[in-house]
Amino acid sequence: ELSQFYKGHLLESETYIGGKVECLETGVYRSDVEYDFDLKPSAFDALIKNIDRDLLFAIEKEEKKKKEQILNYDQVRAEIVSKLEALRDRPVRKEKPF
Repeated sequence: ELSQFYKGHLLESETYIGGKVECLETGVYRSDVEYDFDLKPSAFDALIKNIDRDLLFAIEKEEKKKKEQILNYDQVRAEIVSKLEALRDRPVRKEKPF
């Protein structure tokens, strides 16, 4: 099966199923309406565990830079981990997406 791209982005699907259904399937929500979220803490643990691997991929493969060029790497890493921990520690929430 050949992968399809549009403007350099990999397409998940070449068919259109409708805006509302597509938004629900991809997790797109209105920012002015509160929603009930039931998150999986283990998913956030996995993200935290792999944070350095994922950041290095973004830096080196996507941005074509070296980690040493990122002067605030530790600060950015700490902010991301802090936000992931907050989501992990309170997985059941009702709030507006941002």
